[in-house]
Amino acid sequence: MFENEKMVSPRQHKVLPNGQLVSRRKAFTLIELLVVIAIIAVLIALLLPAVQQAREAARRTQCKNNLKQLGLALHNYHDTANAFPPGWIGKSSGNYSGFGWNSMLLPYVDQGPLYNILSQSGIPNMLTGLAANTTATVKTTDAVLGALRCPSDAGPPTGVAAAGSAVQYGRSNYPAVCGFDPTQLNIMVNWPSPATQTLPPINSQRMGSAWVDQMTQQWGGCFGENTRKGIRDMTDGSSNCLVVGERYTPQESSAAVAAGAGDCFWAGVPLAASPTSGSWLQALVVGECTTKINFGNSSAAGGAPRIDTAGYGSMHTGGCHFLMGDGAVKFISENVDMNTYRALSRISDGNITGDF
Repeated sequence: MFENEKMVSPRQHKVLPNGQLVSRRKAFTLIELLVVIAIIAVLIALLLPAVQQAREAARRTQCKNNLKQLGLALHNYHDTANAFPPGWIGKSSGNYSGFGWNSMLLPYVDQGPLYNILSQSGIPNMLTGLAANTTATVKTTDAVLGALRCPSDAGPPTGVAAAGSAVQYGRSNYPAVCGFDPTQLNIMVNWPSPATQTLPPINSQRMGSAWVDQMTQQWGGCFGENTRKGIRDMTDGSSNCLVVGERYTPQESSAAVAAGAGDCFWAGVPLAASPTSGSWLQALVVGECTTKINFGNSSAAGGAPRIDTAGYGSMHTGGCHFLMGDGAVKFISENVDMNTYRALSRISDGNITGDF
């Protein structure tokens, strides 16, 4: 051996030619490891919000596309029938049909087979009307149509129209617009002031049976019971008329939320008796612009449940999407001027809406 070479473990040290002993490290020190972990944690904390924002942006784009497809379907239907479909079918030859506007659009959204079942031989079908709440579930009206669901809304895909009902209905996030209640002009015009303002009267909120004729004849929207309105009726300009909007799924864990109230089902108004038998359920296919956008959607504040509503709102931050009469889709802020918002919900009131 060389006289200047020292006997050392080759795994632990190395001797340089000048005789200097150099240590070989096998791992990071604890401090170095903690520093690396801290850096990774900071990077993840910075990255996660960006990833979440990107995902929500993608979901908003998909939601907007859903409404655009509905717009195309409505205009294709209009080209065939010279009018948009009714909000829902009311009394006809002694039967209360209840089928809603989305049922009539099925052939135009690539759901022809489902439409054929409902219109010809299904139970329920468009001749005898939707199933009563006590009728066993049938595999038609509980179909889940992805094109009618907002990807940001994590609510269950189906629901019942009344507590204890055996009938499941496929949920939608897109009720048609029936206008607004002209008797409630003083409600939430200056929201959120005064702070003591609460929910509008229950009949207005849920569109009670006493409001059916008023909603169809006086509320001024494009859709209602047995309506037959089209582009020709939009004298305010089709680009200034709200046709379809978003509605979030109520938080069903809340004891205050009645089964089905304020929800949205694509099949229609699930009644088989009469239009005055619990007919606040019209809110399941159409919506009103009496109340502020996102009113009651307080899930982001202290975990409070979203209440049932006959209005509009979404799980997107700051507002919701609306389909206009000309087929365009716009995101309208929850802070929009209430007079402008209500004027947009009517198709021929002559009001000048301005920017929104």
